[in-house]
Amino acid sequence: MLKAVIVDDELLVANFLKIQLESTGLVTVIGQFQKPTYALKEISILKPDVVFLDIEMSGMNGIELGTKLLTKCPTLEIIFVTAYNQYAVDAFKLNAIHYLLKPTNDNELREALERVIEKKNYQLIGKESEDIRIELIGHIRILKNYNEVRLKWSTVKVEELFALMILHRKNGIEKWQIIEKLWPSLEMKKAEQNLYTTIYRLKKNLLESGIHITIENVKGKYFLELPNCTIDLDEYDYIDKSVLFGDKQYAWVDTLTI
Repeated sequence: MLKAVIVDDELLVANFLKIQLESTGLVTVIGQFQKPTYALKEISILKPDVVFLDIEMSGMNGIELGTKLLTKCPTLEIIFVTAYNQYAVDAFKLNAIHYLLKPTNDNELREALERVIEKKNYQLIGKESEDIRIELIGHIRILKNYNEVRLKWSTVKVEELFALMILHRKNGIEKWQIIEKLWPSLEMKKAEQNLYTTIYRLKKNLLESGIHITIENVKGKYFLELPNCTIDLDEYDYIDKSVLFGDKQYAWVDTLTI
């Protein structure tokens, strides 16, 4: 059974949603929060499967809260529940698994939960033993058990972030360094939001392709955890930077020390 958390600053609405959810027999509500700041702290401890987020809340809206939650809990599923459909585009940019309008419909609620269950089952199946090889010389390519994985990157920035983090896999890379290389002309707040969304999408793309690579944030520094993984760069004493990434012309490549 799924574990869910509800974040809504209207207590009566949250209580009604809890009744609707638990009547499906698919989910147990393990937490309810009216204050987004408190929810942000506690959800990473509770580790639910799915969070139902109201969007219009005082102090911090649901889109902002969802972005921050995904940096702490990248496998968390988010379902937005709101009375205002103008937020739909922002919700789906965040890769929310569903978007529901108030008052919530029982059938739509069940459909949303079934989507979460289907995705969670898919991820469990994908955790079979795997031998991963990452190649960056001449192209960007990932092989699983000697077969090439056809990754569909959400955006070009997702692929670029992956390439950058692979190169900094040993010592990690600071948040400001990523922003400086990928979004040098953006205002800091917007650049940070882009970073959080891109990291989430990177994790999502890898998981959906059956690649179990973990991204950890330790005091603002990001690390890739690469179990059972070999990388072609480790097989050479010297690498000509001009052959990295094939036809990908990343501006920061010239500044690398390999």
